[in-house]
Amino acid sequence: MATIVKALFYLIRFLPVRWAGAMGAGLGRIAYYIDGRHRDIAMRNLSRVYPQQTQTWKQRISRESFAELGRTSFEMPHVFLRSADFLKSRIEFVGLDEVRKAQDEGNGIVFTSCHLSNWEIGALSVSLVDSPSAQMYRAVRQQPLDIFLKQCRERFGNQMHERNENMRWLAKALKQGQSVSIMIDQHLSNGVPVPFMGHLARSTTLPAAYARRNNAALFAGLVQRIDRQFRFRIEFKRIELPGLSTQETSTEQDAIDCSSALHDVYAQAIHARPELWLWIHRRWLYLDEQEQA
Repeated sequence: MATIVKALFYLIRFLPVRWAGAMGAGLGRIAYYIDGRHRDIAMRNLSRVYPQQTQTWKQRISRESFAELGRTSFEMPHVFLRSADFLKSRIEFVGLDEVRKAQDEGNGIVFTSCHLSNWEIGALSVSLVDSPSAQMYRAVRQQPLDIFLKQCRERFGNQMHERNENMRWLAKALKQGQSVSIMIDQHLSNGVPVPFMGHLARSTTLPAAYARRNNAALFAGLVQRIDRQFRFRIEFKRIELPGLSTQETSTEQDAIDCSSALHDVYAQAIHARPELWLWIHRRWLYLDEQEQA
């Protein structure tokens, strides 16, 4: 499997990136009609968040979300194998002054991100602006493939940590004034119910809790594709909340309030371009389980 994936990566790498993206988007739209299970999940999620929208609108957003996933997948060889200069030439960064200011404060930075548009280029972006981070990721089952993908993700200085790994790496990095990065928009079976786009979803409160505990800066990383091109606007938005910069004892409610503020930032970005988000994930499994009980 790893050999096949590597071969495909290097083959697609030599295609013009616009061709690769268009090919992936086309296959994604085909998958929309074939993959009934994930199409149903997407439609159920869209109906929950946008009950006022027509069925035709939800079908279009679902189909284009499949297309965006296909486009992102076929762009991965370019994200993982092209030079830093090539990638930076395709990105418009916003909010770097705030990131620099947070670095100068010396208490570390907690970056968060979500599966909006090409999230892999979003994950690499912190290292592209000379702020490599320790990042949590989900390993794939085939170890040789996992090693290859990890090497690709770490090639500009990021350090990847599997999500089941002991969390001491996170606290250590922040105490040393370094940066950490965590995805926050997926269902977490042992997570805390926090509103996400108006509905409770089991979520990680780690970014908020660690930022609060270490007096670290907390940022939301927002990736928006420019039209349908391999060009992106990546914004680093600092989350400022009362009490976040104090040394008082952190409480669970602090973490929930902070996580809710983060969710609100991502919700605004998703509402602006809903077709770019990964609707096929069962983000509100918590509510689905309650409805079935």
